Amino acid sequence: MPLGSVLDHVLLHQATIDALASDGGDNRLMQVPSSILYGGRRGTPPALIAATAAVTLLFVATPFLITPLSQRYGISEGFAGSISVAQVGAFAVANFLFPRLLRPSGKLLRLAAVALVALNVLSVLAGEYALLLLLRMLAGAAAGTMTWLTWSNAMRRRRAMSSIAATGPMTALFATPLIAVVAGWGGDQAVYAFLAIAALPAAVLWAPVGGRRRTRRVISGSRSNRILLASLFCLTFFGSAMFINLTIVAREIHGLSPFAASIAFSFNAAGALLGARLSTRHRRPGWFLASIGPAALCTAIGPAWLFYVGMTWWGFAFWMGIPGVLQMLVDRSLEPSERAGDGQGVLALGRAAGPALGGALVDGGALIALAIMSAMGSVVSGLTVVGVKEGRDRLPPTDRRTIDQQDE
Repeated sequence: MPLGSVLDHVLLHQATIDALASDGGDNRLMQVPSSILYGGRRGTPPALIAATAAVTLLFVATPFLITPLSQRYGISEGFAGSISVAQVGAFAVANFLFPRLLRPSGKLLRLAAVALVALNVLSVLAGEYALLLLLRMLAGAAAGTMTWLTWSNAMRRRRAMSSIAATGPMTALFATPLIAVVAGWGGDQAVYAFLAIAALPAAVLWAPVGGRRRTRRVISGSRSNRILLASLFCLTFFGSAMFINLTIVAREIHGLSPFAASIAFSFNAAGALLGARLSTRHRRPGWFLASIGPAALCTAIGPAWLFYVGMTWWGFAFWMGIPGVLQMLVDRSLEPSERAGDGQGVLALGRAAGPALGGALVDGGALIALAIMSAMGSVVSGLTVVGVKEGRDRLPPTDRRTIDQQDE
């Protein structure tokens, strides 16, 4: 997982909509450097690119904060993982709640970015872990607001979507080793200072964001869509339980330094980029998601080089599978955007809850058991998607059981 992975832990929420951006075979997605550098020229406000990069960095940093937080506050590394629960949980709530309460605007985007800068600065100064948790929860809400506003604007223009979709993976790819160095040099305080500086462009630049507040609507009553949403939740729940603790796995099992581990996270992001590019060329998303299970095992079992192989395949397989599952949601929806927010939300909720399970197993010294549990959850999630696809192939889209309507 990239947002699972650096993308997808990161990935944030954003992971889902990045996948939507690759739907339809948009080849521009892999022209990432030019998509980012020339995004403004192609109609993408630089403020949106800056906001996406700032949010990506927030989640990229989390695995490298576990040990410094444990040392600074005198808590276990498992409990330090609660920082991810706070951030991603608030991120998910913001994505679910704010679109129904607030109208998108450039002023709101800048306010969220300013809040993120301030919360990162305050995190440098936090003397108690309970206070830090509160600050990171608010930072997650600010990041969720920025992501919602960024994509509410980008989804109106295909070229803008290409640039925004490219920003997250590329930020993760190149920033991960840098964050590992910063964390090793100055601990969590240096990382939060770095995140505050990185969020400044989003707070200064202006973007003309517009749109309407989300209202009640009629949605498809497709049962298979609900099963797919449950599978997405399980995938990120069990995946994040392992992923957030992979720097600990690298150190305790393979004897790798934080910087050496960061290279594996960059490989994960590179695999994610390739997977997003190739995802439209196959029709077997479930099997790729199921293959994340063996990749998770590779990160904890075997020689150190398997750690890098497992991380790379994890990012590749996740992004080979997720766009296909999102397309399956669209296929049984009354309109393309009907389940996009739900898909993004359940992915984020899974990432928010998973670290609590992972932290408990880490504190118990059960890293291998954690890898096995994560692998089993990924395999079951992937095979569930396979079963849904096989069942749909026998049931036409016009069947009343797939398109019954209900009020949201």
